[in-house]
Amino acid sequence: MSPKLKVLVYGVLLVCCVPFVFPIWWMATTSLKPVTEIFAYPPSLLPGSPTLDAYRQVFELQPFGRQYVNSLYIAVVVTMLTLAVSALAGYAFARIRFRGAGVVFVIVLTGLLVPNEVTIIPLYRMFDALGLVDTHWPLILVPALGAPSVLATFIMRQFFITLPGELEEAGRVDGLGRFGLFWRVALPLARPAIGAVSMYIPTDGVALPGQFAVSAGMNTVRLVRPLLGSENP
Repeated sequence: MSPKLKVLVYGVLLVCCVPFVFPIWWMATTSLKPVTEIFAYPPSLLPGSPTLDAYRQVFELQPFGRQYVNSLYIAVVVTMLTLAVSALAGYAFARIRFRGAGVVFVIVLTGLLVPNEVTIIPLYRMFDALGLVDTHWPLILVPALGAPSVLATFIMRQFFITLPGELEEAGRVDGLGRFGLFWRVALPLARPAIGAVSMYIPTDGVALPGQFAVSAGMNTVRLVRPLLGSENP
């Protein structure tokens, strides 16, 4: 590629980046402006009087520090619990022969077809009867045992099906039982599937904070964004 053509290509790429980079730049610079500058006309690309008041007010309006901690530990707990459930269930459906396995697996997959709106009230009443409303237990148990876990089970099952049967036969020769085959043979080979599930669960599975956790200190960051938006006139 000639130097002139290279300059032209890079110039076109820079122009194409503007619609994607400018909103981020505007968001970052606006967060450093006082309110008078945000609504000033004509708008300025750089803050005239930079201030951190907006960041200070955010932590005054909501306990953001605690909510970030809640988000982190709930995401970790839900991911680990979902991996444990889905890995065991996926291995059972893929490698253990038992009567009705296909039917049971289809019944499990139907959990993906049930909309969240259908289960909100029954789940709330169940957790309310157990005294778990306004706690983190619903935020952990619902995604770990609900639709996100079903999809994770499907992913793990599809991976375990691809493992050669000779690996299990070699493990049996070495004296491994069923759990030993899962723990020492199948699970170490399932790192790609585990990685896929680990990336999916924190972004999609931990998505129900507004249904059960009421107190501000119990919430995660995902619920706070719409709450702050609703407070603006």
